[in-house]
Amino acid sequence: MCTIGRASIRSTDKAHYHPDRAECTAWREQGRTDCGSKRGRNSFLNTSFVSLAPKRLVVECHDGFQWNKVNVITRENYEFLRDSYFRYALLLEKEAVHTPGNSIGEGIANLYDEINELIGDEMNVNIEQENGRLFFRLWRYHQWGSYTLYYFPVKFVESLNPTLRRISITFIHNLMRANGICLFLDDDETEFMFDLLAEEDGSDPQDRKDHMKLLDSYQEGKINRLLRRVDFKSYYKNLPRAIENYTPQNGFEQLLLDVMKGGLPFLAPERGIMQYGYDAYYSESPDFHPMYLEQQIRVVYDLGDIVTDYLTDSYNSNSRETYDIVPATFRDLSPDTDELFRMDNYPEGFFRWADKFINVIC
Repeated sequence: MCTIGRASIRSTDKAHYHPDRAECTAWREQGRTDCGSKRGRNSFLNTSFVSLAPKRLVVECHDGFQWNKVNVITRENYEFLRDSYFRYALLLEKEAVHTPGNSIGEGIANLYDEINELIGDEMNVNIEQENGRLFFRLWRYHQWGSYTLYYFPVKFVESLNPTLRRISITFIHNLMRANGICLFLDDDETEFMFDLLAEEDGSDPQDRKDHMKLLDSYQEGKINRLLRRVDFKSYYKNLPRAIENYTPQNGFEQLLLDVMKGGLPFLAPERGIMQYGYDAYYSESPDFHPMYLEQQIRVVYDLGDIVTDYLTDSYNSNSRETYDIVPATFRDLSPDTDELFRMDNYPEGFFRWADKFINVIC
């Protein structure tokens, strides 16, 4: 239905953990002609309003008790979109011109083209629907960082003294909670991954023994306990004071303390990084799901073992068939909108800091 405009999608080259800006932040322009909807709701229109000008478009909406079929091509929705368009033009201090068309469907299609022209090339717009209500959503991507995948390894805490270990575990725990970052252990496919990695591969008996010992540690042993401790344990109520009061014993500890101090703003954000995960090209029944932020930003044990290699290979394989979810800022318009679309720089700051943190702990 909607020509969303030019949307940048990251290339699906080999995943990297070390900065390689020429590859990791390669972007390609890709035109789209579908109109997205919020995940979990109905995708809106995979056919063109202009060519079909439908009198009805029925979607399924949930009222909290049951699913109901609702026609969204209504005068009420048309007027809501029209008034939203005129309101935003007023905020921009631009002239708004609207052609109603010969039907409600054609009028809605015209409104999409008109608001798309109004906002210009620096921004994108979708028509979304929620509970039968159509509305404009303005959105724009943030810049990804210098890594393809942001995997935060926790193996480094094993080499720290007890006090600094507790500080580091608390820091990563708070980072996870504030930003919605999860352990891969909780993924739906984790059990399948361990079963696959445990299959006989004809390797050297000693290598096979070490291989199985590592998998056992992930599932029931030391590695599992460490990952769960990071996920659930916070040792300090006042982490900034604990960091400030700790006296570093060597150069590495000083670097670690400095980068944790620099990361304190990311422990209490207004919006965590996962809240920027808008799927602008949502489809109800995709052939392949996109690579969600949860798959690109996560906590792992070690960047160099077979488990993380599997996660990386899985990302590389799946991302060739689909697209990555990239952090985006979005704003829904209504006839009562009282301010212009604005972006903060939280994702950019998060990735710049994460580059430094991963470099220190790896």
